[in-house]
Amino acid sequence: RGRAYPIPPHLSNVGSDLCRGLLQFAKSKPLGPRGLYWLKVHLANFAGNDKITFDERVKFVDEHMDVVRRSAENPFEERWWMGLEDPFQGLATCMEIIKAIDSGDPQSYECSLPVHMDGSCNGLQHYAALGRDKGGGRYVNMCAESKPQDVYSGVMKDVIRIVEEESKRELDFDTTDPDSLTKAQKIELKNNKAAKLLNGHIDRGVVKRPVMTSVYGVT
Repeated sequence: RGRAYPIPPHLSNVGSDLCRGLLQFAKSKPLGPRGLYWLKVHLANFAGNDKITFDERVKFVDEHMDVVRRSAENPFEERWWMGLEDPFQGLATCMEIIKAIDSGDPQSYECSLPVHMDGSCNGLQHYAALGRDKGGGRYVNMCAESKPQDVYSGVMKDVIRIVEEESKRELDFDTTDPDSLTKAQKIELKNNKAAKLLNGHIDRGVVKRPVMTSVYGVT
């Protein structure tokens, strides 16, 4: 697995929200029958609604179309867009949605705005595909589900449960003299102390990095 980084230090697709909000494809294409739908999904994602169904995301934007229009037409007065996770990319999407609607024929409207499509822990997706693991594939969104699945949250729940159980467990040997313990007992004591320190502090962010990078051989 690798990455390709652009030479320009400022205006690039891996730059800031402002940079990415300015970028468009050189060649525009008609939105077609589903293009406006995906623009709305794109905007809903910026509003933090990326854990609900695609139809629910479209509904969210439709219900907020008045504020979307005001943001597109007068962004200095209407500040709703500034509360989005990536405000400038969100504002660009607001403008594109309104342009498509106002064209009178959204399917024929030519759009050049990139719409993000992200994988769900690509390494685990490859593992699930190679092993034809339906259970694992479901957790990384390779199976049809009504709502997006989040493998990191699933692992987080298991880790929280295991850490909590270990933190409450009473060791069945005397720990007053660590030097007298066997190697196995020292490891057991270390794990128990670590669980007591970590209990109540595990969140999705703690779990994401080791889960995401373990399939790339990170130690």
